[in-house]
Amino acid sequence: MSNFAKSEMEVPPTFMSLPVRSIYVHVPFCEHRCGYCDFSIIANRAELIPRYLKALQKELKTSPFLHSHLLEVDTLYIGGGTPTLLSACELEEFFSILSDYFSLVPDAEYTIEANPDGLTADKIQVLKSAGVNRVSLGVQAFDDSRLIQLERTHSVHQTEIAIELIQQNFKNYSLDLIFAIPGQTLEEWQQMLLKAISFHPPHISSYALTYEKGTRFWSDRNKGKFQSTDDQLEVEMYLKTISELTNAGYDHYEISNFAKAGSQSRHNNIYWSGRPYLAFGPGAASFVNGQRHSNHRSSFTWMNRLEQNQSPIVSTDDLTAEERARELLAIGLRRRQGINLDDLKNATGIDIAACCETEINDLIEKGWIQRQFSHLRITSAGLLFADEIASILV
Repeated sequence: MSNFAKSEMEVPPTFMSLPVRSIYVHVPFCEHRCGYCDFSIIANRAELIPRYLKALQKELKTSPFLHSHLLEVDTLYIGGGTPTLLSACELEEFFSILSDYFSLVPDAEYTIEANPDGLTADKIQVLKSAGVNRVSLGVQAFDDSRLIQLERTHSVHQTEIAIELIQQNFKNYSLDLIFAIPGQTLEEWQQMLLKAISFHPPHISSYALTYEKGTRFWSDRNKGKFQSTDDQLEVEMYLKTISELTNAGYDHYEISNFAKAGSQSRHNNIYWSGRPYLAFGPGAASFVNGQRHSNHRSSFTWMNRLEQNQSPIVSTDDLTAEERARELLAIGLRRRQGINLDDLKNATGIDIAACCETEINDLIEKGWIQRQFSHLRITSAGLLFADEIASILV
């Protein structure tokens, strides 16, 4: 029996029948690679953009998950990389390619990631003409010295101009921030939060600086070139993030995400709720029909494979119903609203409360999660151990 046939038997029909309504497209181009970045990107190679666009068009045309008719979608997310590194003309071609395969419902969320130094008035007009209605701006810091430290290419002044430009053209946007930068104090981080709040963005994402293996920051830290932020200080910064943003009227709806009423990221909620999605571009991973399909991470290999009439997909993981149920439980607990175990059972056919009884009881005893009837949610104390909770459950 083939793996695919086995997967169809193991994943209940209720789960298999969920329609794909969300799309992610990865644009790998950046002006340069920041020291902490471990994403699939191409740095300082804008001349490759036409080649990328041709490869993307071919991936969409030959995808086994797309058919002759337009796929109607609720959310479309353009990430990177820096999608707005493309010129206005290149962006027009990019959106034209997507429009041949995807049709947005009237109230769809259409997001693009942008950096402050690459967002111009002419590009804004292209975005609006294409139907983009949400911008995720990579601010990272409101201090020029910290931006230099993070190896970002923009300045605070450019950020302020970009935010004003976004506010003039979009109702919905998000600011991304990084904390726990080496040498950063709690007071400095608090002032940065207050600066972000002063713009009244509908959404703010805030992440601690991480040191992924293989990045330059990871190597430099291990060589003793600098020290990472003390764990206790990082915790205090995270708690300060929660207090300042919730006091300012933001709903802390996911571990690292805060939103004003009606402004949660609908696309990310698709991931966190475990619904299927399709993803295209180098390093992109789809989840559909109970399987996870991953494209090659190398942009060059991704393009080469498509140019040679080969599939860009290099791995397909068949998840059993229990594996998927455990994964959904772990992901669902990242959201402050938590997860309903009865709904999870109906979606997967697995009684996850029975399968994970020992783990769930241990986490409740630690005070990291709480249970009310069939509902589980992470506690305030558990927020500090979200990654550990996920590793225990999965």
